[in-house]
Amino acid sequence: MLEHVLIVGMGRRQCDEAVTLIIQQPEILTSLFQLVTAGKREQRMKGSWVLSRIHEVSPSLVKPHYSEMLMQLEAETIGGVKRELLKCFVKAQLNNDSLNQLLMITLKWVTDPQQDLAVRYVCFKILKGHMANFPELKSELDQSIQLYREKFGRFP
Repeated sequence: MLEHVLIVGMGRRQCDEAVTLIIQQPEILTSLFQLVTAGKREQRMKGSWVLSRIHEVSPSLVKPHYSEMLMQLEAETIGGVKRELLKCFVKAQLNNDSLNQLLMITLKWVTDPQQDLAVRYVCFKILKGHMANFPELKSELDQSIQLYREKFGRFP
């Protein structure tokens, strides 16, 4: 069913309709995760967009899947999917292992010129939100940004 919704021409209205449907029928969320991880490129991109919108509206539906999403992030190659999955973690409350995994991913990508600008920006937002809890993160991030600016002239 979702395969017919998650298409290239999908707009905000269709996305919001899919979000409403999944919130009303949470069992469909499993199908959405399957499409985000193993669907066609378009389905993965649009599915991750729907997933991040679900997280905005009802984070409790997505929270049980954080570990799956982190594993998906580590293997992900599509910038748009990375961006939308990362959006779900901007203000997420994670256990120590998941938080460490997220911080490692975002530290690696925040100044990686191979990553899309939007991916780097969301990584920066995530890292910035954790600087108060991890003072060493601030110095490491500042150092990475300094090196990036020296090499490329600006950040992000």
